Amino acid sequence: MKQAMSNRIKILVIFCFTVFCSISCEEKTSARDIILQSLEAHGGVEKWNNVKELSYIKTTTLYDSLGNIEKRIIQTHKNTFIPKFEAQMNWIEDSIQKQAILKNDKTDVYFDGVLQNDAQLEEMYHKAIMAANYVIWQPYKLLDEDATLSYAGKEVIDMKSVDAIKANYFNENGSPTNTWWYYFDSKNRKLVSNMVRHGSTYSFIVNTKYENKTGLSLNAERKSYMTDSLRNGKFLRADYIYEILEIKLSE
Repeated sequence: MKQAMSNRIKILVIFCFTVFCSISCEEKTSARDIILQSLEAHGGVEKWNNVKELSYIKTTTLYDSLGNIEKRIIQTHKNTFIPKFEAQMNWIEDSIQKQAILKNDKTDVYFDGVLQNDAQLEEMYHKAIMAANYVIWQPYKLLDEDATLSYAGKEVIDMKSVDAIKANYFNENGSPTNTWWYYFDSKNRKLVSNMVRHGSTYSFIVNTKYENKTGLSLNAERKSYMTDSLRNGKFLRADYIYEILEIKLSE
């Protein structure tokens, strides 16, 4: 009887120790360390820091729940990072040649070459420029100070072990905006997918192809699925294709 009780106590102690070690290891896993390791897998931090300019074409195709194409937009982007961030975005929409230019912290919008003095348009396209840069410039953008990062543990996605990082963003008044989850390959640390919560809806985005022109393994093809919070897919909402035109490094 005493021997059986002793064995139970030993098993309980070992179990508690194992759980404690597991929790302790996860707590020691730093979200920032994973991002830095991922940046090394994506070309190295020094190279990301030295990028002066990036130009690319982005093709976005939106689908409805039945798989029919709703819209296709082809945009040309030019982002300047050094000495400060500036950007230009050109595209045709509804037979209108549109252009948005971010310079000196101000966004100007042109329709068919005519400046639009509309504060709402300026704000909308400013957000569009910043959102486009946020997506193309991952995982580097996760180092921004406005991201509150936390390690979210290990998961298995498409039979691949990944480490998850949660990124929370907030408005200037402190209220929450979007929440992102980024999934990094546990072996090679490349960014393989992410999920974003917009209000009550979720999108799960898979990086299906990396480009090889910049040396940074940026996104070349991505697919976005409407899902629930557990990543159970509902339907393909969008696919994105990126074609790198030019990259310039600082001397």
